[in-house]
Amino acid sequence: MQPYRTILLTSLLILFACLGLGRFGFGMVLPNLEHSLNISTTLSGFISTSNFVGYFIGIFAVSYLYKRFQTSNLIASMLLLQAVSMFCMTLFDDYKMVAFFYALSGLSSAIPNISIMVYITHMIPQEKRGKALGFIITGFGYAIIFSGFYVPFIEQHIKINAWSVSWNSFALLTLLIALLSKFTLVQPDTHQHDEEEPFNIKKTLLTSSFWKITWLYSVFGLTYVVYITYFVYAVMDKYRVSIHDGGTFWALLGFTSLISTPILGALADRVGSYKTLILIYVTLSCSHMVLAFDMPYGTVILSAMLFGFTAWSIPPLITLLTSIHFGKHKTAQVFSMVTMIFAIGQAIAPFIAGYMFDLNGSFDMVFLVCMLLCFSAALGAFIFSKEKPATHSAI
Repeated sequence: MQPYRTILLTSLLILFACLGLGRFGFGMVLPNLEHSLNISTTLSGFISTSNFVGYFIGIFAVSYLYKRFQTSNLIASMLLLQAVSMFCMTLFDDYKMVAFFYALSGLSSAIPNISIMVYITHMIPQEKRGKALGFIITGFGYAIIFSGFYVPFIEQHIKINAWSVSWNSFALLTLLIALLSKFTLVQPDTHQHDEEEPFNIKKTLLTSSFWKITWLYSVFGLTYVVYITYFVYAVMDKYRVSIHDGGTFWALLGFTSLISTPILGALADRVGSYKTLILIYVTLSCSHMVLAFDMPYGTVILSAMLFGFTAWSIPPLITLLTSIHFGKHKTAQVFSMVTMIFAIGQAIAPFIAGYMFDLNGSFDMVFLVCMLLCFSAALGAFIFSKEKPATHSAI
């Protein structure tokens, strides 16, 4: 991996910014944002959902833009737009305007997130892709650790609209990473792409591999977004702890992910992605189970560690499966299609979860549903792992 050090480090920082700060960091500022804007959990869920709606819209443009623009220019410009959108969110007290700019932030984050993972499949040899993708995804973990300590620190010293100070700091870091990506990413060789048969959407939709990958990724979209949006909120509500304790658990989740994602990526290179996903989804089921039932306070540590150990390994494994089944030169198109369906789930989940909380007065039922969905995905991955692997075809 030595020849790819600069590319991998830059890619890690891109994921740190576009989703690590822009989405996962939002879970830390959410309680203070809700208090500052004086809105219900349903409306804060609406704001979260707006980001995923924007992300869903952005997915439609990824394949087109990736093929027509230099990767460094594309990612840098989208991160710049995201930074500006995040800054604009803090200028308004109206939740509808906050939601609008968070949707724009989601739209602009989709393109660098998908582009950089496709970029890695083009730049890294297949036998090392799992490990490489596992490494860059630790950017999420670093962002979670950072927000887990930084946001409580800010809220300790700033009593009015503390969320806006934290959020503007995230925007500034995103801007700096945009500039870095402009000058450090090299363009992959895409000459072979011109020799490939044109992409056939209809044929892709008729392949069983597409729907296997889509099902496994859709369950992740429905469940992980609930966890990262409401974990801190749920812990604070159920156990009556402070933002500092919630942030500590959040940071612990991030620390765990730093260790696990490269390990699980390397495991996928050895035993296969489907078998690795069985382990991941069983573990995630246990993580959600802790929050679904009235368990001792100490088990929250277990929930955070289990989630951090597994969750961020799913996007790179889905990317890896896509490149294996459909070939690396069609990864951008197929992964964009898979992500469109995935994004529907992650768009509606926060709003539904917030509504269920307002309806029931707790998140127990929300996390119970997530637990059952993860278990069903583990069962699906087990079935898929028993089937004869298919080699990619020109589609």
